[in-house]
Amino acid sequence: MLAAATSLVFSNHSFGASEDLAGIRTEISKRHDEAVKRLRDWIALPSIAAEDRNYPAGAEYMAQLARDAGFQKAVVINTDGKPGVFATLDAGVAKTVGVYFMYDVKQFDPSEWTSPPLEARLVEKPGLGKAIVGRGGSQSERT
Repeated sequence: MLAAATSLVFSNHSFGASEDLAGIRTEISKRHDEAVKRLRDWIALPSIAAEDRNYPAGAEYMAQLARDAGFQKAVVINTDGKPGVFATLDAGVAKTVGVYFMYDVKQFDPSEWTSPPLEARLVEKPGLGKAIVGRGGSQSERT
């Protein structure tokens, strides 16, 4: 679930494929704990369009996550349906990347999960190591 969008702010340096990635790794390490907390808080707030659950709170929270992650602009856009979020981050580099995703998730049945889907538990996953299990993280967390 978009951990990159919610968790990291990269410095205003351009890192090409041939350049050392030490700066990125340092930034990730420095912000790891706050990123994990933001992601766990987001998982705990279920935004489920099909149930009209947590609207517009889900969109507002997504916009705040973007601002907390360093996006200069993050606004909730009202529509005839559920609200959208538009955010921009100018990192001072020559290339532009666009990301599209949904901040809401489909309904879930807690009995189908290996741990409660709104708790965002940190668990050991064979072959992966420590992972967050929670709704919206990925479909692979379910039993």
